[in-house]
Amino acid sequence: MNQKIPEIYEQIAQLIASLPSDHLLQQAKTPAQIEEWHKARQTQILLAECWKSKWFVQDYYPLEEALKRQEISQRKAELMNCCVNEYKARWELCKVAQKYVKRRHALLQIWTGYVEHFSKRLAHFWYKFFHQASLRQYPFQSAYDLFAETLKEDVDGSFSVCLEPYYEVPMKKWRQVGKQYTQLLRQAKLDGTYPQLKKAEEQRLKTNLVWHKVGFSWIGMVLWTCQIEAKNDPLLSKQLVAYNKSLSEVMSLGMSASRNLHGWAWHNGELLCADKAGGVYRRT
Repeated sequence: MNQKIPEIYEQIAQLIASLPSDHLLQQAKTPAQIEEWHKARQTQILLAECWKSKWFVQDYYPLEEALKRQEISQRKAELMNCCVNEYKARWELCKVAQKYVKRRHALLQIWTGYVEHFSKRLAHFWYKFFHQASLRQYPFQSAYDLFAETLKEDVDGSFSVCLEPYYEVPMKKWRQVGKQYTQLLRQAKLDGTYPQLKKAEEQRLKTNLVWHKVGFSWIGMVLWTCQIEAKNDPLLSKQLVAYNKSLSEVMSLGMSASRNLHGWAWHNGELLCADKAGGVYRRT
């Protein structure tokens, strides 16, 4: 390994290990929520160690050591390894995409003055995904800042569902959307851009995603921008293809690992698990 590994890799490791964000622990009120935060933080700490072992620390095997101590299962070790690969591919993509994302955000700020002239369907799409983002100045000074925000959105968002009054995670729908999205990634064109969905496929994806809960995200902004720009930038296309592959591997392994799970829900800070597929949610 090159001895001049960028300090940014250590910075990314520290970022990974700092999630979920500390302020979210302060919002956790019940024992179940507090336990959930600590479990998520421990996973992120191990992911950070895995990041170090893969990219800039030699002869270090944190996942193997955690397996020997029986702290994680073989399946979880494989999934964490895939997650770190996805982090790396995401970082490489953000490095190339950041200038285009900044430019696209500037266009959003211009377009916000013309929303009244949009069709009803386009205006609805605009307000759902881009309106709030268009009202703010571009918030990032570097590709790292953009990458860091996408990671915070993912990890903080995954934890934050337990803070909601009620949030259900139906595994059947999760697996269905995972299967459909994985197929979409695998059917991507040679430049990494995604094929056009048919109306029925689009509706099925929205249904399984629980569409009313989907909104703006910076990783969504990155990927939307890449769909527009990758055709004209070979390096961006290359990084998008690599990212699609890494994300597909994470989702495939995640679906396989969840095969025997029936779903769960958070209700007023209590974790409820389904006793069978489509069954009743009960306290753990």
